[in-house]
Amino acid sequence: MQQFEVIKGITLAMARTLEKQLREACGREIPVRFRYSDVKGECLTLCHVGVVRRSGNVDREYELKGGAEQFRNPPLLLRAQYFVSAWAEPPEDQALLGAVLRTFLDRPALELEGEDEEDMIAYAGIPEVNLDTVSLEEHRDLAQGFGMPFAPSVAYCVDFRLQSGKVTPIKRVKERVMDFRKIEG
Repeated sequence: MQQFEVIKGITLAMARTLEKQLREACGREIPVRFRYSDVKGECLTLCHVGVVRRSGNVDREYELKGGAEQFRNPPLLLRAQYFVSAWAEPPEDQALLGAVLRTFLDRPALELEGEDEEDMIAYAGIPEVNLDTVSLEEHRDLAQGFGMPFAPSVAYCVDFRLQSGKVTPIKRVKERVMDFRKIEG
């Protein structure tokens, strides 16, 4: 798996975490869908809203691979934004939303599965899910933009780094010879 697939990996890890924790909290399967058109019965939608640049340390990265040293160009620091909506009969939809809030309150670090996904996100650290604030107007605009009715929803953001593919090998001086000669002039 390539590191540029980190956004997809974060989205899938969020969905797995929600499904697992809601199964434990509610005692039944609550599927997570990625678009409103797939909503059937009681479920959640996890919609990726966008990616924005964030501030932070953007120094080039030092790496040691197979005994060779190299610098990697500075990473791109990003924040992925998500919109999670609960779909069920009221007030059960509110209970589902409460379970979502509790899930990421108690487990902000995403649970990674498999070697491929762990390798993909390893250089960015383990992404953490943070509650984001959206106004009523933004909530309405997001719902309308995703073609869904207004529903109990919450916004989250996940900070991550997109690692550069460009590397520069480091060549170390192994031995230095100094020759002192008397120069007559």
